[in-house]
Amino acid sequence: MRLSEKEENAIKARLGKRREKLNKNFKWTPENTQKIIDLNNALFGLYRAAYDEIVRLDAEYKKRYADGDNNYKDYTIELEMWHTAPDGLSEEEEKLWNEMEENTIFWGPAFFVRGENGTSEIEPFEKQMLIDDQSWNEYPFNTKALDGTYIHYFMHDIFNHNDTYSLEDAIKMKLEDFVWQIKVCHEHWAQGGWSEHACR
Repeated sequence: MRLSEKEENAIKARLGKRREKLNKNFKWTPENTQKIIDLNNALFGLYRAAYDEIVRLDAEYKKRYADGDNNYKDYTIELEMWHTAPDGLSEEEEKLWNEMEENTIFWGPAFFVRGENGTSEIEPFEKQMLIDDQSWNEYPFNTKALDGTYIHYFMHDIFNHNDTYSLEDAIKMKLEDFVWQIKVCHEHWAQGGWSEHACR
């Protein structure tokens, strides 16, 4: 059953308060610090794999259009990523992790590419991960324990822009619990001026 807007807002508010409380009490022990660094590095690699697949598809579609296949004249390629609940949770814990998943938006490098008339633009991976050429060690990563560690933008995005996952959640996350897929839509224009989208 679909939740009402009031119910959805109540869940978001509860998750936000939980995050603030856990982050405030988080202990930056050497072990916890290393887990945060490991997750930051692992996500960098995960986004790289997704980005490489987007670039591969984009190049393939450009070639197909250049070879005369008009089905690849106009298209969009979009990255979708999310985190699934870890194994071995109680029913209550699984409900919490599912709520965090449903209320978190994972942006990422080249998360949306539009191809028009056989052309498109994709910025280099490193430029997208190193937005403004800086380490994004802002809240909740603004600690001396991470001095000298480069926090990439999308690590910052997950734990700063979303009021869901806390640092305590971060140290429990495993790379295998992250899932990504690529959504491709082809746009076909009819003589009447309307367009039809076919997505997969």
